[in-house]
Amino acid sequence: MLSDKAKIQEWYEEDVPYGDLTSEILGIGQEKARILFRSRGEWVVSGTEIAGDVLEHAGILVESLIPSGQKGSPDLLILSARGPAASIHKAWRICLNLLEYSSGIATKASRLLDAARLVKPGICVNGTRKHLPGLRRFATEAAKAGGVLPHRLGLSESILVFDQHLVLIGGIKTLANRLVEFKSKVPGKNILVELKGGPSLEEEACLLARSGVDGLQFDKVRPEELTGLLKKLRLENPKMIFFVAGGINEDNIGQYAATGVDAIVTSAVYHATPADIGAQIIPLAGEF
Repeated sequence: MLSDKAKIQEWYEEDVPYGDLTSEILGIGQEKARILFRSRGEWVVSGTEIAGDVLEHAGILVESLIPSGQKGSPDLLILSARGPAASIHKAWRICLNLLEYSSGIATKASRLLDAARLVKPGICVNGTRKHLPGLRRFATEAAKAGGVLPHRLGLSESILVFDQHLVLIGGIKTLANRLVEFKSKVPGKNILVELKGGPSLEEEACLLARSGVDGLQFDKVRPEELTGLLKKLRLENPKMIFFVAGGINEDNIGQYAATGVDAIVTSAVYHATPADIGAQIIPLAGEF
């Protein structure tokens, strides 16, 4: 489960620290009600499971939900629940924010993936780890609902050498010379290196390919530069894998897919416009 009770309780305490003043003065807390969340457009649904957890945490019964990853149409009922009006009003905005933010990311992810695979079927699009602290699990799940898997989950499970590392060990040549030593420390892990565009790009990439590095990530390198370079590198080291990152969006992702890279890494998926989802609360007669 993506969410946990402690985290959900934090959300309630943030939004309803001292109770719902409006519901209290209106005296509607004990009324029976149903809440309906509907898509107002063509969105990839995401976040329904966690929204359901939020509702259940407040003692609200979830009646139905559309699983994350399904494409929604206008007026599609994606989540419904019933319970005391006081509880429903406390959960309403938390759930709506989760659904809109999550479905926006999932939809953006799906569009990016479709644009890339229109040019190169089967290519991977991966999300970066550029999130606000605390949002990674949620944002990653939303991207996955749209078909974009994470590139790296954190610093503990993968090795990607940046300029900021190289400057402390003596540069590219030192890394190439000591690569066997470094690989012996983590025999089950790939060692990837990020390279930026510039006059020394081809020289550095070929040096690393010959040294046996497992893969390269090209940052902010123009598509026309990559196509020929990748052909040379695969002759040097056929087992290498190649990523491209930096400035990727829906307008240019197809150009990068055409270069021959194995995967495209982007943070654009997290810059999505929230989905337009409506919430309706209606009175409910009879027993829950």
